[in-house]
Amino acid sequence: MKSLKMLPLVARMRTLSLAGLSVASLGAPAALFGVAVAATTLTACADENDPATWVKRLDDPAQRTPAIKRLGEFYGDALNNAADKKNAKEDPKVKSVLDVVVEPLAKQYLAGNLDEKTRKELIKTLGDMADPRASPAFAKALTDYEPGKNDEDVKFSAQATTSLAKQGKLSDQGLIDALWTCFAKFQISKAKSINLVTDLTTAIITAKHVSWGPKAVEKISQPFTPSPDDKFANDQFEFTQGTSIRLIGLIKFAGGVKPLVTALLTPTKGSMRNAIRNALLRMPKEAEGALVGALKGTDADTNALYKGYPGGAGIVMLSEPLAYLSRPATRDVLLETVNATDDDTIQTIVALNLVHFAKDASVQKAFLATYNKVDPQTSVQLGGGFGRAVMLSAASHFYDVNMVDFFLKEVATAKGTSADAVQAAGLLSAIRVMGFARKDAVNDAIEKTLGKGPATEKDLFKGAAGVVDKCKEDANCYVSFLDQPVPSAADGRFAFTKACYMAAAYGNDATRGIMVSKVDKVKDPGVRLAMAEAVEFLAPKGDISASDAFDKIVDADAASGNKSLLMADDALAKVSLIMRSRATP
Repeated sequence: MKSLKMLPLVARMRTLSLAGLSVASLGAPAALFGVAVAATTLTACADENDPATWVKRLDDPAQRTPAIKRLGEFYGDALNNAADKKNAKEDPKVKSVLDVVVEPLAKQYLAGNLDEKTRKELIKTLGDMADPRASPAFAKALTDYEPGKNDEDVKFSAQATTSLAKQGKLSDQGLIDALWTCFAKFQISKAKSINLVTDLTTAIITAKHVSWGPKAVEKISQPFTPSPDDKFANDQFEFTQGTSIRLIGLIKFAGGVKPLVTALLTPTKGSMRNAIRNALLRMPKEAEGALVGALKGTDADTNALYKGYPGGAGIVMLSEPLAYLSRPATRDVLLETVNATDDDTIQTIVALNLVHFAKDASVQKAFLATYNKVDPQTSVQLGGGFGRAVMLSAASHFYDVNMVDFFLKEVATAKGTSADAVQAAGLLSAIRVMGFARKDAVNDAIEKTLGKGPATEKDLFKGAAGVVDKCKEDANCYVSFLDQPVPSAADGRFAFTKACYMAAAYGNDATRGIMVSKVDKVKDPGVRLAMAEAVEFLAPKGDISASDAFDKIVDADAASGNKSLLMADDALAKVSLIMRSRATP
């Protein structure tokens, strides 16, 4: 490096001036020493590895963009260096970085004046941090949503809001209000990707803030007529009203019960029925009163809608949620009206729902009475099936080994166009519930009905007979059978379903508890369905602990993204709600 004396006069004066020294007041040696000290001091003040250094640069428009990028890198590096990767955000070094950078970065987003690329990078960085101190920035992105302009800002903000809700740190009312504002004006037809729709829906459902109850009711109360020519209008309806229905159930907003029943009885909202049923199940006591009121006329508004269906078909709309609530009052009112019409389709549908009630002689008697009323040759509007065939299949869910002779009688006497369907359904139900004493009779019926050729029923019987021979009437033996790996062959796999039926037929409260403990280990969708339904049957008064266990499994499987498990978990979620409803005073 050249000495100061070797520099031109102008350069020497500029150097001394930058150092804050007076050229006139210093001799040459002293001046040279002062410059060296000042230069050292200036270099020491700018620690490039200190986030605070880069935070200061956010105020300089020329340095703002690289500062935003570098501050994001500080956070990423801290996460990568955390000892516990699963809980990296709890690492002291990560927290120390967040303490320095979050609020200044959020302030920059709120101020605006950023180019599009920098703005997106900034909100993504804040979204990854998911720190409650960035809530005002997330709220701005959600409030300012304009399709095609800040879609990614909304996506990252929705993801961050979901994360805050899961952490129990979503407390900023401004962000809570902004999330609903965005949802309320969101147009699915203008979304650039399905991910944005998914992230926004997930944020609403995860946040499930109680203040949204009346707003959700307003959404589901809006009229809608599906259009065969307007897919986006239909999708918008599903998105807005479907999400609002789920929300009402999740926050258990009692003020939404009557609007839910109103929507249930609105013909143009038929696609929402499953969602409405599940929402009502989360508020069993209130739902019981509203549904019974609609059926018996104690609520004039909903009763008028109920009676508006031609031919008594209104009972179809109400029978499913009444049955899934599975409470004494809903059972009694459904038994009173199961035969309120002579329409075979309506009677069949109502009777099918009776199997969801706890074991009760009056329910089984009403089911069989309806079966005998339905014309054997009448095809009902259930996939084109025959009414009696569909009911024979459902009757196995009474888990009654004494019904085997009834099934075999129907198989033997089946005639006309419905004969094949009745025989197939009757044999399957007989195989499902046959005990050791009636095993040979079922086998004889199969051979007599189907002959010596190959048939699915023969394979299923083979698997079922094997487990019955082993366990006889021992419920614990059937439950222990479920510990084995489920094979892929049809007869071997059905043996596990058969074990579930027999565990229910011969089991008790202890059996239920053991089965619940095994559900998570069984990944086959069909077997898991059979286990869940058996647990439901064995819990006539409900079981909150079993519901909690099922909910925990469903949540864990949802986080895994395993589609096969998610299919199997539909039954767990449904049974969980039924058991909670039964247990609610």
